[in-house]
Amino acid sequence: MQLTQLHDQTWVIQGGANIGVIAHEDRCLIIDSGMDKDTGREILNQVKKLGLTPTALLVTHAHADHFGGAHYLVRQTGLKVYATRVEAAVMSGPILEPLYLFSGAQPPRELQHKFLLAKPCLVDTVLAGNEQTVDHIPLQVVSLPGHSIEQVGVAFGNTLFIGDAFLTPEILDKHRIPFYTDIQTGLTTLTTLKKQIASFKHIVAGHGEIYTSVERANGAIEYTVKRLEDILENVRAALADGDARPMTDLLRTVADAQGVNIETLSQYVLCNTTVQSAVSTLYMRGEINPLFQHNFLAWQRTR
Repeated sequence: MQLTQLHDQTWVIQGGANIGVIAHEDRCLIIDSGMDKDTGREILNQVKKLGLTPTALLVTHAHADHFGGAHYLVRQTGLKVYATRVEAAVMSGPILEPLYLFSGAQPPRELQHKFLLAKPCLVDTVLAGNEQTVDHIPLQVVSLPGHSIEQVGVAFGNTLFIGDAFLTPEILDKHRIPFYTDIQTGLTTLTTLKKQIASFKHIVAGHGEIYTSVERANGAIEYTVKRLEDILENVRAALADGDARPMTDLLRTVADAQGVNIETLSQYVLCNTTVQSAVSTLYMRGEINPLFQHNFLAWQRTR
């Protein structure tokens, strides 16, 4: 993992996920904790090099690759953990992540691995999502829902940590269908984020490059918006002839259009969540309606 300094008090530990470090006097706040104890151990090694004592961990959202190292960090240091209400619930009961991905049913073992099921970690302080201090450090917690239901970011000085509010073009092109629990809210977040980033020198996404150009960051936001809008349009196109179709057909249509070849159960449930979110968005907008026939649910265009 690589330690990159952004400012006198701000660093990023770059690896599978980008980990933020904000120094205050001789202690620090860590933003996200990576996948597992190995990442947690590396975080502590990097913080030790800086001569800082970690006293707080803020988790932007409760996906295993962002809070999997929290259990180790708490056990090793006793630091205090901060997260929003829903994200805190998943952190304390990590089975909730594979559980909601499998429609609330007991998830099979293929969904119970470290990429989807982290070790539990209790949250000491539940965030509202608009705090101006955390662990007595002056900063701004920013609400960024969409990718996850109560995701937040952190603004400190000239740096904005945004979790997975947007994904870099490289990551989007790799996975094709980005994971979103709420596309409608996510689009609103991205529109707001474009206005917010203008006042920051560094924009740190949850994965990939650190943006030092507002123009490039805006390009990544627009790329994410286009991908989400394309997925909505894929669902519209699947229902354009007026026939009602089940979710399985809609998922297949979106996957084909986006160039995805679904081969694993994990990949299926992640892609399916995003497509279900697209269906929910179009339903809320009044563009489609559910149709029930012979115990069968399908979706149909309303106009």
